[in-house]
Amino acid sequence: MDPQSEYGFQYPFGEVCCENEIEVLQEHYSEFFYDKSRFNEEAIDPEVYLIVGRRGSGKTSLTKFFGFQKQIKNAHNIDVDEPVIYDSIIHRIAHRNYRSPDLAVNDVRKIWEYLIWSLIFHEYRDYDPLLENAGFFTGKKGKISIFIGELLKHVLTKYLDDSGTVADVLSEVLADPVFTRAKEKVVEFTRKEPVIIAIDTFERYDRNNDAMMAVTAALIQCASNFNITHARKGIHIKAFVSAEIFPYIAEGNIPNTTKFIREPLYMLWRPKDLIRLVSWRFYKSLANSGYSLPFEEPDWDNFDEVRARMWTPFFGESIHNLNGQMEESLPYILRHTQMRPRQLVILCNQIARMAQKSGKFPYFKEINIARAISESEALLAKEVLNSYDLIYPGVSEIVQALGSAPANFPGNYLDQVAKKTARAWLEGNYSVSAFRRLVAELGIVGRVRTKDEKAGIIEADFEYAMSEPLILNDTDECVIHPMFYRKLQIQRNPAFIVLPFPDHEDYQEIHNRNRPAANRTTPIKRGRQFRQ
Repeated sequence: MDPQSEYGFQYPFGEVCCENEIEVLQEHYSEFFYDKSRFNEEAIDPEVYLIVGRRGSGKTSLTKFFGFQKQIKNAHNIDVDEPVIYDSIIHRIAHRNYRSPDLAVNDVRKIWEYLIWSLIFHEYRDYDPLLENAGFFTGKKGKISIFIGELLKHVLTKYLDDSGTVADVLSEVLADPVFTRAKEKVVEFTRKEPVIIAIDTFERYDRNNDAMMAVTAALIQCASNFNITHARKGIHIKAFVSAEIFPYIAEGNIPNTTKFIREPLYMLWRPKDLIRLVSWRFYKSLANSGYSLPFEEPDWDNFDEVRARMWTPFFGESIHNLNGQMEESLPYILRHTQMRPRQLVILCNQIARMAQKSGKFPYFKEINIARAISESEALLAKEVLNSYDLIYPGVSEIVQALGSAPANFPGNYLDQVAKKTARAWLEGNYSVSAFRRLVAELGIVGRVRTKDEKAGIIEADFEYAMSEPLILNDTDECVIHPMFYRKLQIQRNPAFIVLPFPDHEDYQEIHNRNRPAANRTTPIKRGRQFRQ
């Protein structure tokens, strides 16, 4: 059975990124969008203005969701995903010598404030002539991206002087009575017809680029101020920030973190959501390709049913890992990711590709799933390294020092490895502690939480599943994440299976059930759910 749906996906679990899926699906994107994720509901919450996620966690998909969400009635949507905004502002302020980073952030915050209000005036321009008088308008109606480009050119030309400093006139415009009245007028409309403005940011950051950091810090401050003042009036700003750089911005570029960073939404995915997501896509693909399913559509809110109908019959209950041990299929595949949708989609598509070639599709359990995953591990590892390449220049060369390392080792082993990397760092950046920070931050090295010698299970904590940095000490026992085994040619330890899952109730069933067959004392019971 050909898994390609009428929408044109080559493989049944979708494309590797939101942008590609929109290119394929066009106006049908909302039909294929997985709307059961808890992030959909949480992101719509009026109190949420700051959303933080690593590459591949679904940030861009969430920005698109605001355009067809149903929770906020009669809502308008403005999707700002324009790199030209960042590039243009960064270029203009990059050579300005500010006395302190706070002054740069304050300048750019005024630009963001003007841009956001102008976008709102433009959205509601037909509701009252006052809005056109107060804002910048080209007289042309068309794509929002074209308007943003013209608006930005206007701002940078008129309100930034040659040195890159925000001219006093911009402050005067923001306080001008006409501008103020327009803000009051547009709020009359947003109370009845709210607006959601989603602003996406870079995926790759250079933490040494002060202008880049200032632009993002200013956006966070501006979004915070809008949220406090206008969220209850129907203006909802949603600023998306890369988790790879967020700690550096919060610690070094936000002058008052408790004031401007209030309970950000971290896009940390859990097993139920990830499995339901790929199962949802798989079901849609099979249904649209005419495959005759022997059951009705699962109740997607019932994970027991989803697992029984859409996972176990196709992926099988167990998998032989590369050491010849039996593992349960679901945790086996999940533990070769950092719990991000893109990574799981890539792995599942690789499994589907191999099944197609062998004529076994859609019964993946009839192929060597462990080998299929192994062939994609290096790709996933490379993407993680790429996302940090500007934060840690030369990161790919630095982590190669871990090549052929054991799968688990004492923390002081990292100090020995660190010394081999000294020449790979930019001058002045190398230290043993910096190497520890790097491998923890990328999710390459984790800290052992529990070690069950009899069952052959190591449970470990990794930073990608945490909202705070993971500290690795000399006395800790550490492990390499399974996703990096192939890339770094790690010495696999047949005595232990590494479960890189957090100490969270949603993972307890994985912790309790994923035991090698030889070490199980009780049989696996089918259909048990992850705990809520």
